Amino acid sequence: MQKKQFMVFRLDDNVIITLLAVCILASLAFVVRFKNYKPCTDFMIKTVGPNLRVGAIVRFETDASDFKRLHWDFGDNQRSVTEVASVMHSFDSPGDYTITLIADGKCTEYKTITIYDAPEIIDSTLIAKVVMPATAEVDVPVLFKDTSSRASSWEWRFGETANVDGNLRNQYYTYKTPGWKTISVVINGNMKTPLVRKIFVTPKAPAELPRTAANTPGPVIRPRVNDDPQTAPLPQQLNPGTPVQSAPTPTPEPVVMYPDVAAADFNQLLRSSAGGKRPIGAFSKYFCEGNMNTTVILNGKATTFQQFFQKVAAVKKGDKLSLTTTLYKNKQNNCVNKIDVIGKVKTGMLGMSWRDL
Repeated sequence: MQKKQFMVFRLDDNVIITLLAVCILASLAFVVRFKNYKPCTDFMIKTVGPNLRVGAIVRFETDASDFKRLHWDFGDNQRSVTEVASVMHSFDSPGDYTITLIADGKCTEYKTITIYDAPEIIDSTLIAKVVMPATAEVDVPVLFKDTSSRASSWEWRFGETANVDGNLRNQYYTYKTPGWKTISVVINGNMKTPLVRKIFVTPKAPAELPRTAANTPGPVIRPRVNDDPQTAPLPQQLNPGTPVQSAPTPTPEPVVMYPDVAAADFNQLLRSSAGGKRPIGAFSKYFCEGNMNTTVILNGKATTFQQFFQKVAAVKKGDKLSLTTTLYKNKQNNCVNKIDVIGKVKTGMLGMSWRDL
């Protein structure tokens, strides 16, 4: 029978030593890594200051602790590395940016912010300064004056037609119909900053009757001094055609009432205006004389309704808008003359953060 042959392999001593050394080094590395391992704790990113606009410096802070180095990514191809829990950055264009923060190369947090266009600076010298009466009368010319210093051209519209009604600095106009009229004037062709005012036009006053023989009083005959007072005729007997005229009763000036809107309904109108769905002109009927520059106290800071409405219209469709509104009205005609608003917007990837409007 044929015998089976066995082959014996023998490892070289150097190979064995090398394998043992690798195992020992790997074990030491695992022990060191396990000893120095720290689990990631939750931390947040927050912005300091409400001015999230193009060109403005935005300060970012975090509540991360026990770190050595923070890596910031601002979402606009700009990065920064800090050893403190805050950093500052400015953005060159509007839009949504996702801020990424990595602590010690292993713990990561995100926050999405919206950067808005820088506000346009309006030159007050390019806004008309109009001198005009509060009321007018049908068929009676009214003088409107502009006292601005830098105006060289004018476009007057007096509220009865859509056309330009005058091109002079001091312009006369005669109304043909009564009621509230909206005055607007644009100087130097600057359509961005028109001046808007209101005027109330009363009906034409009734014409006086001409003086005729029928309504002209005759001479008054007075009794002589030596007439007997017992037999002297009475004045109404001597002048039977002279009626006693009473003083005309003054007609009270009509009070125009504005729509009485509740704060909850006004809030709903504002929320439905987010994203530019409703024009600002829909609110003019609630303000005294249609003044769209009525004072608004937004989160403790004074602004105008026009600037406040621009912020509401800039809120994106997916963001939740929270408004708490207090309306201050004129007790005589219900027009709104001041608004107090606390406005917040919920943003972020998961809708977990709030920012001031």
